[in-house]
Amino acid sequence: MKGYSRLLDLDIILMVILGAFCIAFLIETYSFNPTAALFPRLVSIISLILILWTITVRCWKLSRKTQDVSQPREEVSARQEGSMVWYISLVTMVSYYLLTYILGFTLVTLIYLLVLPPLLGYKKYKIVFIVGILWTVGFVYVFKYILHARVPEGFTGIFFRWVTSRL
Repeated sequence: MKGYSRLLDLDIILMVILGAFCIAFLIETYSFNPTAALFPRLVSIISLILILWTITVRCWKLSRKTQDVSQPREEVSARQEGSMVWYISLVTMVSYYLLTYILGFTLVTLIYLLVLPPLLGYKKYKIVFIVGILWTVGFVYVFKYILHARVPEGFTGIFFRWVTSRL
C-alpha cells in the first residue's frame, strides 16, 4: 500500500493533469508555421521540464517522509495557512481561463486579482484593491500596446463598443 500513496498524491495528480495540457499545447503547435510556433513550443517545453522537476521532488520528499505513529492523523494532513485545497486551485484556474473568453480579459483579471488574495487569507483589502488594479492595467497595457497582442474582449468589450458607438 505504501507505493500507491506516492502515486495517488493529489499534488502529483494535479501536475500530471497540467503536464497533459502542456503536451496537448505542444502537439497543437505543429499546426502553426515555424515562426508562430516558436514561443508556444518554448513555453510548453519549459513548463514540462518544471512539471517533471516538481513531480520528481515531490516523489523524493514522499519517499523520505516518515510518519510518526504517535502523531494524530488530523495534524499530519492539516493545511498550511495561506494555501488552498488543490481542487479549489484547479477550479479557479480553469474558471479564469473560461471566463476570459466570456467576460473579457480585463474584467476577469481584475476579479481574479481582487478575489484570490482574500481566499488565501490575505487581510489587507486596500493593498489587494490597489495592487489588483495596477496589475490589471499593467497587463492590459503590456499586451495591447507593447506586444500588440489582442486580448479577449468577451461580452464586456462588445458591450462597451456598443455603448460608445451610441454616444
